[in-house]
Amino acid sequence: MTIPHAHGYDFYTPFYLLATLTNVVLLLWEGWRRGFPLRPWLALVAASSLALILGAKLITHPIGEWATLLFTDAPADTARSILGGSLAAVLTAVALRRWLGLSRAVLDALALPLCGALVVQCLGCVLTGCCFGEPTTGFWGLTYAAGTLPWATQVQAGLLPATAAHSLPVAPTQLLALLLCAAVGGVLLAVRRRRWPVGSWLLLQTGLLLLGRVALSFWRDPAGEPVAGSVHPVLGGQWSELQLLLLPLALLALGVWAWRVYGPDALAALAPTPAGSVASPTRTVIVAVTILGLSGLLGQQALTLPEVLVVRALLLVVLVAESGAFLATIRVQGLRLAGLPLSLAVAGLVLLTTAQAPAPGKLAPPTEQERTTVLTGGVLSNYHEAEGYISESSGCSGQQRLALQQQVRAAGGEVAIETRQPSGRVRIWGGGVWAGQQRIDMQLRPDPDGNSNTVITDRDTTLRKTLVDVHVYREFQRENDWRSYRLRVGVHMGQLGYFTYFDTDDTRSSTVVMPELMVRMGKPSVLYGQADLCYGAENAMGAYTSRLSLGSGLGSSNGSGLQVGYAHSPHSPTSSLGFVSALLLLPGKSGVSIEPYYATDLGRHNNFSMRLNYRLSR
Repeated sequence: MTIPHAHGYDFYTPFYLLATLTNVVLLLWEGWRRGFPLRPWLALVAASSLALILGAKLITHPIGEWATLLFTDAPADTARSILGGSLAAVLTAVALRRWLGLSRAVLDALALPLCGALVVQCLGCVLTGCCFGEPTTGFWGLTYAAGTLPWATQVQAGLLPATAAHSLPVAPTQLLALLLCAAVGGVLLAVRRRRWPVGSWLLLQTGLLLLGRVALSFWRDPAGEPVAGSVHPVLGGQWSELQLLLLPLALLALGVWAWRVYGPDALAALAPTPAGSVASPTRTVIVAVTILGLSGLLGQQALTLPEVLVVRALLLVVLVAESGAFLATIRVQGLRLAGLPLSLAVAGLVLLTTAQAPAPGKLAPPTEQERTTVLTGGVLSNYHEAEGYISESSGCSGQQRLALQQQVRAAGGEVAIETRQPSGRVRIWGGGVWAGQQRIDMQLRPDPDGNSNTVITDRDTTLRKTLVDVHVYREFQRENDWRSYRLRVGVHMGQLGYFTYFDTDDTRSSTVVMPELMVRMGKPSVLYGQADLCYGAENAMGAYTSRLSLGSGLGSSNGSGLQVGYAHSPHSPTSSLGFVSALLLLPGKSGVSIEPYYATDLGRHNNFSMRLNYRLSR
């Protein structure tokens, strides 16, 4: 079987990122299944994920080079080994679990997610050609095209001429590793409900994976082994240094597992494990801020962009969640509403001060007029609860008091024509169409006056209304250091929202027109302030929203950045929200960016949208 090879395309990185995300998602699922406290568990997942990433890289280099790899910008190779990553992740969990108030059961929670992540990663190894096996004449051999690592190794060893179109067939050690990890994961799933002492599942996983790794090394080419790959004659056979190290460790892990599960003290070890004391929120915040600070000190080559995004996304969730939990204890409404956006601003500030990637240089002003077309597609969702009244359409029968639960889901697209002048002025014409549905669940509430003769309906009702937003706007921009500004004026027209669109007013007829206004002032790459009303379809459909916020390009002048602040959407009982949004440019010069947005009152009022933008320059 021949594995295709595309010159210049990296198969390894996408699967590496997917494997990292798989590990994180499965860890969060394990924590939920086992009932771990969410916020401390999030912090532990973030810390162990960072340790796994760094440990997988450091183990492939001598200890004397670790400081250079971590804290300088010196180029480093891409060699990784899960042996170092898993060891670092376990040690990190051991070090932090008591501090975060988590029980020893967190160690067992690490076992199954790692197997799932390794299955995904092995697919990337198959396509890339790393971790390849020795030449074989068996039917199972894999053949790699010219330019791959197996081909280059065989050419260097004199097994192939440099003009060969593909390598000799090699043992499919990557596929064997995939089957090994899947089998170990299957064993863990089969025994997950057994009454074993805490730590037994991790010991079983470790022993089986290490023992399988020892067996796989007999078919693996030493050139594809980044750790202890030197071969020595032992007991009449050729053994690598790694095999000689892992075999006793595997047998030790399986021996300890068997003793704990089947030994004479097995029943005594089944005593309930203390759940751990509830950690102070301060401890979780300290862990999150420490990891952010550490990641900020790392050199540019220590973490790739996907690794940075995964780890810091987890940490941002931790910081916002802990801030929200603290603010929920404040009973004074005014302080609570003021504190929520402040907590989001603090989280954004921490991310800004620990930014690792170098700031792109400022774009040179154009020498002639430039025109860019921006295509946007996206989805939005809005959920809130409100209190309103419905009136009889004829006569004077009165009103019925209702509790309203409203949910909006919509999708759409926009087109913007951006004209940039040599002077730095930018003018934009834009517009688009969004369409979706608003679901209104009406639940009867008793009349506070105790009147019974005003009842209009005697049952709960669910309505579904179609929403359409035809959106047009005009925007002006000028770049002038700290005196830069953006101004947008526009209008939303169509069927924008029903029932309590304006606080508690009865709006059974759709709201058909809402203005749009946005003003932004400051230096975009450093700090700016923004005030807006109905800015974008996500803040106009189903519930109009006004906002005050601070934002920063995080040192970049290419339009990317982070924005946090306070939002007001007039619905009782909670009309105030905190929000966070970002504009993230995908790596390379693809012109593609994503724009996530989330606003919440940490309760039952939430607004979410996700946009995908594509820029076409002419």
